[in-house]
Amino acid sequence: MNVLLSAVGRRAYLVEYFKDVVRPLGGRVYATNTTPDATGFLAADESRIVPPSATKEYVDVMVALCKEWDVRLLFSLHDWDAPVLARAKDRFLAVGTIPVMGSPELLSICLDKYMTVKSMENIGVRCPKTVLSMEAALAQIPFPMIVKPRWGQGSLGLFKVDDHDELESAVMLAEKSARNFAAVCPEIDVAQPQIVIQEHVSASEYGCDIVNDLAGRFHNAFIKRKFAMRSGETDAAESVECPAIQKAARRIAEWSCHLGCMDSDWFVPKDGDPILIELNPRFGGGYPFSHCAGVDVPLACINWAMGKDNEDWCKNFRVGVRAFKDISMFVKTD
Repeated sequence: MNVLLSAVGRRAYLVEYFKDVVRPLGGRVYATNTTPDATGFLAADESRIVPPSATKEYVDVMVALCKEWDVRLLFSLHDWDAPVLARAKDRFLAVGTIPVMGSPELLSICLDKYMTVKSMENIGVRCPKTVLSMEAALAQIPFPMIVKPRWGQGSLGLFKVDDHDELESAVMLAEKSARNFAAVCPEIDVAQPQIVIQEHVSASEYGCDIVNDLAGRFHNAFIKRKFAMRSGETDAAESVECPAIQKAARRIAEWSCHLGCMDSDWFVPKDGDPILIELNPRFGGGYPFSHCAGVDVPLACINWAMGKDNEDWCKNFRVGVRAFKDISMFVKTD
């Protein structure tokens, strides 16, 4: 049972999680990246440099690698890589590889912060009030507000504003950041408004890993309370129970029918329903905190691919596990 992690970047920990599962089965963990200087690339059993996902030859290269390496499960670890692979699902299935990700339509919605909000409103999941123009924001949203690119990643181009002057400046800067990003990302519709303006939510921040099986059926959701962030990614968190997020997560899973792990970010006010901030249908930067708390989604995916449907992968989940990301060195000598 071989696994390929595309756009692996610095996710060396995820490479190791998969190695723990597939090596006893005689399997290997492969990785691809556009550059070799990344810890996930170096940690894999074998890696290959590939063209950027926006190039015409990218899918051909990835299909050929899946065939060469006899890959059973393909995971994308980058927002803008996944849609390209998802659109080629039939080509991967033809060589025996299952792309473990959402549909192209789902991925398009989740990349678009405005469409994410509208889709969640349709299924009864609460999101921040979100508009596409400064005029609409001034008419509908009190200060403070959040200004950020409609399409983007991390916290690039995100601003909190407290008055009209700050709003004007933030809109200009966020639009510049968004246009620069769109210039190198063909997935973005440049004819559409490029920023969103949202109400500011002051509440505790949570993450939730929403897990579906390889048929897109909901199995479970695992929640952590965040107490430190770095560059838009969870840096420290504690596993918790939150029935309200759990209920909303099931609703999202049944709407999305994604495969594998979906990363989601939430605010939970003291009085009121959880507020969804973002959806990423892939392993996110918060997944290691669920893993440390006893969840093993890599094991679940391998089991499902082998026709096993049990809950061994999550039976050891514990609440109250506090975990922290660290800076460590990875040394490659060969």
